[in-house]
Amino acid sequence: MPIPVPVKTYQREAVGGFLGVNLRRDTLSLADGDVARAINADLHRTPGVLRLRQGRTREFQTALAAAIRTLAVQNTRRYQLAGTVLYRAQTSILTGLHADLLTTIVPFRPLNDTTTWSFIADRALMRKDDGTNVRTWGIAAPTAAPTFAAGGAGSLTGAYTVRFTYVRLDGTAIAHESNPSPTSASVTLASQVGSISGMTASADAQVTHKRIYRTLAGGASWLFDQQITNATTTATTSIADGSLGAAIELDNDLPPNAPWAFAFQEHMFLLRDPTNPHYLRYSKRFRPESFPTANFLEIGNPADPLQSGVALSGFAGVLSRLTKYRIFGNSTSGFVALEALSSRGTPAPQAITVTSRGAVFVARDGLFLTNFLEPDQELTTTIQSLFYGETINEMPPINWTQTAAMSVAEFKRRLYFGYSTGAERMLAVYSQDTGRWYFYQQHPVQTLFVDEVADQLLMGGEDGLTWVLENTAADDGSAIALTADFPERAVGNPWVKKLFGYLRLDTEGGTVNADLYIDGVFVRTYTSTGTRRRLLQRVPQVMGQTWQVRNVRYTGTEEVKIHGAEILALPLEEA
Repeated sequence: MPIPVPVKTYQREAVGGFLGVNLRRDTLSLADGDVARAINADLHRTPGVLRLRQGRTREFQTALAAAIRTLAVQNTRRYQLAGTVLYRAQTSILTGLHADLLTTIVPFRPLNDTTTWSFIADRALMRKDDGTNVRTWGIAAPTAAPTFAAGGAGSLTGAYTVRFTYVRLDGTAIAHESNPSPTSASVTLASQVGSISGMTASADAQVTHKRIYRTLAGGASWLFDQQITNATTTATTSIADGSLGAAIELDNDLPPNAPWAFAFQEHMFLLRDPTNPHYLRYSKRFRPESFPTANFLEIGNPADPLQSGVALSGFAGVLSRLTKYRIFGNSTSGFVALEALSSRGTPAPQAITVTSRGAVFVARDGLFLTNFLEPDQELTTTIQSLFYGETINEMPPINWTQTAAMSVAEFKRRLYFGYSTGAERMLAVYSQDTGRWYFYQQHPVQTLFVDEVADQLLMGGEDGLTWVLENTAADDGSAIALTADFPERAVGNPWVKKLFGYLRLDTEGGTVNADLYIDGVFVRTYTSTGTRRRLLQRVPQVMGQTWQVRNVRYTGTEEVKIHGAEILALPLEEA
């Protein structure tokens, strides 16, 4: 009787259900939800499917003269910092900013002020803007003492001195007051009035008035006497000692030139003062233009300068190059800095953002989530090679000489991380739903910003343009090029030879091309067009152990979805 011979049948193997890129594992050992590479494919909107990413449109049609390194939005005011020039909606409003590529803009409404100003912190100068006028951040004190002399008959008897300040009124309320002038010479009056002159008018356009302060007879403290307009330079003092008002404030100092600012507990905080790089300075409460010289925290030492800071719920955090600190307290008890449990700092001060789960920042070994108290939570486990200088799956690493080009933003449950490889700008995207990363090209990203009012993700570009991302089918009318590499598979045992027979590409939409590789050797290119089909395309008579679909590609603006691929192979006898 003849012996039955087993009949070999084709075995099927599919790859699909993609969630993100994994650069940490060999392509043959990638998990089912991994892809080896994905460029300009959105894996967030429909988890498991590679969709063509959305494009960008110009917010303004005209490019500025330099790369946009800072974006800020306050209600309807739109700010762009290009080179050393600050623009408000494309119109230059401030020049001479520092060339260190770091300026922050913080909205704040001071006490007794009806205007919410945009405070502009920079190493070269400190300014504020109300949407119409740019003014100095704070008011400089008068530099010359007033002239004080005995006047006509009156009721004052004794030795007196006077001082005056510059004031900005909002209506009848004091919005801000400078430190006082030097003290006048002492004058002894005998039933006389005091005559004051030489009160030079301020050239600062924000100053509306002066306030005059006088001592009691023989006293050493100055109490409010009267208020005059800025243009008025003379006055007479005759108020009885017992009728004088509140004492003069001696600590309304100007802010230092420090390029990083943030608001916390109704104070304005400043850091990166080049004179004291480890100081965290803070203003009076509700008064962002008054920075007493004693209001600072000395954190660490000058060898580890502070880089950036943010306010979270109930506390703030600052990062140095090597570590970070939690800031807590208030204006009554004072502020205290406590070093975080994870001593990890940042080399990229602009690449930090407050998210729904804490602050995200860039370190040398990855992107991390922190609340400045508990251990850091790493977000970049599967793409760590980018941070270590390795090129994996044709993905070049971060160029650490261009940390000023790094930026981070959170928008619609996605985290966006812009960086430079040296040859091009990349945008890595992290889905909070899947916990996985994928990548965008063709975006000349320099800085990122989320406009919550308009519900837009904005990008400042190397090209001097402000872009609105994730909002259209094309990049300013140009087609988008998607490419991806699927994981490598073996149809079972990777040591067994197979005869590969058929391939099916599972796609929807436009024309998608893909290359089939057997044992790492190119076999042929396959094409798929239209709706999802069960069409099997023949593979030439090729034997091998593993298969991989690489260079899956589509260029256009039409919606396209790539679900995966399927192979049919006939296992051969083991040797």
